[in-house]
Amino acid sequence: MTLLLRVVSGAILLAVVAAALWIGTAALALLIGVAVLVAAWELTGLGRRLEAEPPLWLLAPLSLWLALRAVFPAGYRDADWPMYAAVVVGLTGCLLLRVDFRRWAVAVAGAIWVGFSIGTFLLIYQWRPADASHLGLRLVVLSVAGVIAGDTAAYLAGTALGRHRFFASISPKKSVEGAAAGLIACVAVTAAISQPLVAISPLLGAALGVLVSLAAQAGDLAESALKRRAGVKDSSGLIPGHGGLLDRLDSLVLVGPVVYCFLRLISY
Repeated sequence: MTLLLRVVSGAILLAVVAAALWIGTAALALLIGVAVLVAAWELTGLGRRLEAEPPLWLLAPLSLWLALRAVFPAGYRDADWPMYAAVVVGLTGCLLLRVDFRRWAVAVAGAIWVGFSIGTFLLIYQWRPADASHLGLRLVVLSVAGVIAGDTAAYLAGTALGRHRFFASISPKKSVEGAAAGLIACVAVTAAISQPLVAISPLLGAALGVLVSLAAQAGDLAESALKRRAGVKDSSGLIPGHGGLLDRLDSLVLVGPVVYCFLRLISY
């Protein structure tokens, strides 16, 4: 029953994301905005357990601005605007309200993690917005396909072949075999579909796959480390069979910035 619930919940989430990607920028921005606010709420709960609860009045709007900066007017798209506000307004407010400095720092760092990073997918989606062939959509599909292939292979190989623990102090179920299988699967998928999907050579597609796999596994481990420190299994109980939204997004959070930087570095 738990496996069935997990599959159904996952299918619904995937369908919602696919629909938003197909509808267009406004739908994707709305979905990302909601996801970031939920992630900020879950992060607040984790911070509370660590006795460093970030003030939600700072974390939520800062995360939202950083996530949606790509759809703002050109003069407001740079990330320095909200960061200035976080330093001047946020820090001043925390001082006046006698909020612990650590809580302010967690709010700023958390907003960068869940807001800035997830929002990068919106920048990728809008890559060459005048292109009628939906290049941005295909770039997002390429990135997500690599993550899904890697996660699936890592789970299957880790379950069947996993013998050597991988960062056991953070996530006891992770194995070297699973991590290697995830890397191979991610590279194979991105190398295979990069040319027909986004006109990037298989060699560059493979290089992107390596980066995507490393970023996905690092994001997963980072969230696992945070939950372990907080003494919880899931970031929340929001999604039946899956835990919290952060538990579903952890592999994607760091992938967006990596893909964006890669595309800029190769002058794509």
